[in-house]
Amino acid sequence: MASALHALIAASFGPAAADEWRQFEPKKDDRDKLASAGVEVLKAFPGRTPGACALMSAVFSVVLENKVAQRGYVVAGSLYVGSARVFGEDSTLDGKARFSQSELSWDGHAWLVFGNLLADISIFRTADSGKGQPALAAHVHEVYGRGKGLMICPSDDTGGLRYVPEYVLTQEQVDALYRGARRLIVGN
Repeated sequence: MASALHALIAASFGPAAADEWRQFEPKKDDRDKLASAGVEVLKAFPGRTPGACALMSAVFSVVLENKVAQRGYVVAGSLYVGSARVFGEDSTLDGKARFSQSELSWDGHAWLVFGNLLADISIFRTADSGKGQPALAAHVHEVYGRGKGLMICPSDDTGGLRYVPEYVLTQEQVDALYRGARRLIVGN
């Protein structure tokens, strides 16, 4: 996954940003700030709403940006439990077009990468909602339990979930999703 992510980050942010991401190894303070940013976002999005992964991940990225110097990248793609795809599409994701639309209709998943860490702010809420894929809910509940908030793990140890990156959102796309989320959260 690391080489695919490097290429996707380079496509959206340039080769220097991709190289910086590859070399960044979060220290304990960085991981603590990542967790703190995630908790802030979870508090801003109450309830167990499924299907908000892109919005929540964009907000997570922006909140994290205010806490640390290193960027967290919003990644879009497919998610598998074992060999079963629970989010994603058969067609190739044209993220540049898809995430530049105001009406986002998409069956994939979004998460954050922060150096060698993967942070998924919405997976537990989707699993607990009763509206997601039964295979995802069964796996999450068996491995992690119910009522969890934020998954942060090494990107090569995701507890039996397989994240397949297909696109890294540009800063403009993240900012647009963030503005949309703020309107939902604060009603402006």
